[in-house]
Amino acid sequence: MSILYTVLTIFIIVSSIPLLLAVRKGLAKVDWVEFYSMGKDAGFSFKEIGLLRKVAVVNKHQKPSSLFWSIDVLDKSLAGIHKQIETESDPDEKDYLEYLLKKLYSYRKNVEFKKPRYNRGIESTADISINQIVKLKVDVLGIFECSVLENNRNYILVTYPKGPPVPVGFSWRDRTLNVYFWRREDAGYFFQSRIMEGYPDREFKTLRMSHSDVVLRSQKRRSVRTSCKLPAQLYPLKSLKASTQLPEGQPGLRCVVQDVSEDGAAILIGGKGKVNMCCKLQMDLFGRIAILRGIVRTIDFDNKKNLSVLHIQAEEPDEQSRYLILAFVYDIYRNEQMQNGNSVPPLDPETPELKVEKGDFADPVPKDDNLPVEDELEALEAVEEELPTFDYD
Repeated sequence: MSILYTVLTIFIIVSSIPLLLAVRKGLAKVDWVEFYSMGKDAGFSFKEIGLLRKVAVVNKHQKPSSLFWSIDVLDKSLAGIHKQIETESDPDEKDYLEYLLKKLYSYRKNVEFKKPRYNRGIESTADISINQIVKLKVDVLGIFECSVLENNRNYILVTYPKGPPVPVGFSWRDRTLNVYFWRREDAGYFFQSRIMEGYPDREFKTLRMSHSDVVLRSQKRRSVRTSCKLPAQLYPLKSLKASTQLPEGQPGLRCVVQDVSEDGAAILIGGKGKVNMCCKLQMDLFGRIAILRGIVRTIDFDNKKNLSVLHIQAEEPDEQSRYLILAFVYDIYRNEQMQNGNSVPPLDPETPELKVEKGDFADPVPKDDNLPVEDELEALEAVEEELPTFDYD
């Protein structure tokens, strides 16, 4: 035990050399041996403890151990580093702070994904929620979409599928299907089902699907997303390769960002959008311009209201946009007053700024090779080999 204590003490002394200057700037004396011990007892790795120690020194936390259990303190630390970067004049110190910020955001994402809501998957189709949108793959014909109206122990009642034209004589009755759906704040799911005998008459626009206890979970979320109602400008592009990360000088199409993350967004526009359209999204966060460039992967169109929700898969943003979006997603300034652009005020959906504009979109643009393809049809085909084939009585 004494040997371990000695080794740990030596490790702490050696690793503290780069931090001595920061300590002299105002951090009170802290028992770092106890800090490391508490971190290990709480299940943190030495790498994580070392990162949090640097964060504590930079932010002059008088109780550094609070970083092990308080997300609030963690987010205050992120906000503190952001502010120090803005005012730091020493290039070397600024580089160090930016390095620390990058590492801390990565750690913050890991903490977020450990929350129960990101880990509670479903194991049976009996757990599918009402109003869940599901995609049905039909051989040769393609992908159809419907939503869940009822889920009882005998069947899943769904709206009549919408999709490509079907040939004369086509029937859904007794047809085996591969089904895909995305569960919000969770992941994508696949299962096999069939349209049951005795399904309701077509004029009621519903079908009954059989249940399955074999559900495959896939496409786990890679980034943290937050819901919002944020006015923004949308710029259709001919190609992502020909566009820049610089802000546009001319106004684009007015839209509303409904949710956003560092790798995508869902936006509301007037009219009907185009799948595979390249676009540039420009929004104001904390008094600065954040930009996302990407491709429209899927669209939810409301025919009655003539509105579309475009689901955009974005390429990696520039550093400033990424940090602005992450600060917004984690709401790191939530404990401060909304002043000097340090916070984004809640927006009333009825205000003029949140009006959407109808776009006159060109034909769909071919998929950009720079962006990973997550086409639904390809995703379904890739998973078919992993799904067992079922025999129905």
